[in-house]
Amino acid sequence: MIEFIRFKRGQQQAKYIRLEPQFEGNAFLPRYALVPLAFRTQTSGLPLVSIGESVNEGQMIARAGNSASAHVHASVPGIVSGIVDTQLPNGHSFRGLHIKTGGSFGILGKQRTPYLWKQSDQTGLIHFLDLAGLVNTSGETISLAEDIRTAVKQGIKTLTVMLYDKDPTCLLDSFLARRFIREVAEGINIIAHAMSATKIIVETGTEKKERALFDTIGTIIPDRDLAHITVSQTYPAGTAHTRSAERDAVVIDASTALSVYESVQQNQPMLTTYLLLTGKTLEHAKVIKVRIGTPIGHLIEECGGFKSKNTHIIINGLLRGTLVDSLDLPAGKGIKSIHAVGKDIDIQQQLEECGHCGQCLRSCPAYIDPINTVRHIQRDRYTAETLRSIALCSGCACCSAVCPVRIPLSAIIKSAAEQGAGHAL
Repeated sequence: MIEFIRFKRGQQQAKYIRLEPQFEGNAFLPRYALVPLAFRTQTSGLPLVSIGESVNEGQMIARAGNSASAHVHASVPGIVSGIVDTQLPNGHSFRGLHIKTGGSFGILGKQRTPYLWKQSDQTGLIHFLDLAGLVNTSGETISLAEDIRTAVKQGIKTLTVMLYDKDPTCLLDSFLARRFIREVAEGINIIAHAMSATKIIVETGTEKKERALFDTIGTIIPDRDLAHITVSQTYPAGTAHTRSAERDAVVIDASTALSVYESVQQNQPMLTTYLLLTGKTLEHAKVIKVRIGTPIGHLIEECGGFKSKNTHIIINGLLRGTLVDSLDLPAGKGIKSIHAVGKDIDIQQQLEECGHCGQCLRSCPAYIDPINTVRHIQRDRYTAETLRSIALCSGCACCSAVCPVRIPLSAIIKSAAEQGAGHAL
């Protein structure tokens, strides 16, 4: 189905193909796992194992590097065969532990006693979420335990739950909410218990069937103050990211709640994640439960492979997503979707292909010139205007979405901001 995204400024419309995904279940076990040590550049974990060392399924292999990061566990048993360092096209660095799968699985297929979270006090439950390496993926991926600790210190008692997708091209959270609503509700209840929440705000889409999700949550969590808010899909034309419901609250999504439920139910660390694989060059659109560290190329094979030889891969949605050019990059915490949309990736060539159509400039709600800013960043020419533009950029990615040659304008500007852009004028 052809869908259109309309923007707050200008008359541009972005067109994309929306495929209804099917739930595939568990992905095949990978021959090797490349387990990321971080989900953001600034949060690299500290390895606890060495090359050549044997690891068990679920073993902690890296400690959180700081309060914003999470502990890392081996998603498969095997031998640590290397430490990989590479660079993504958007300028982000990537580091991971390469584990060659082998030996017996100590968790897979085994009956495990659930963690008794209802009998646990607040400190004990937060400690469990911390040791399990669970993350909150409702915005920038962060440690869930640290998010809750901060809320407790600040006296925040409201939990906001998003059962829809901010990026309309990424349908993972709405899909998981519909398919696993009872499990998601249990996860919500666990997080509410961990932060001693007195109120839970459930946000859904505007369709009637979305109301049923809230009603189901009410039957599973009857003893808390529940409120329902419908959110029309206004991003990027509207202001979905600054709603009053997100203020003075811990905000989570369906993916986070489901991960918490599964870790608590199996009494195990976060070893798996759910991914949406879609795009016009894939044979089928699917949602798959995958082992963290599984190369995305293996997952694409499970979807029937590419229809065309060359492809252009974007992770985490067409609007705010990141371009990648390697099928060896792994599924990690915080990655929700993989879009295969055609064309090889060569940022420099894309810059040269820019036709100066002005669509990025006309669509920018911050009134900056995205292509001019990116050209200055690429040439390491940080003028006063360039630094001002980087500071003003909200990361809405309207510019990237309307660009005819798919230059990752927003990702490049965001990367410059994350790296500090502390360059001399």
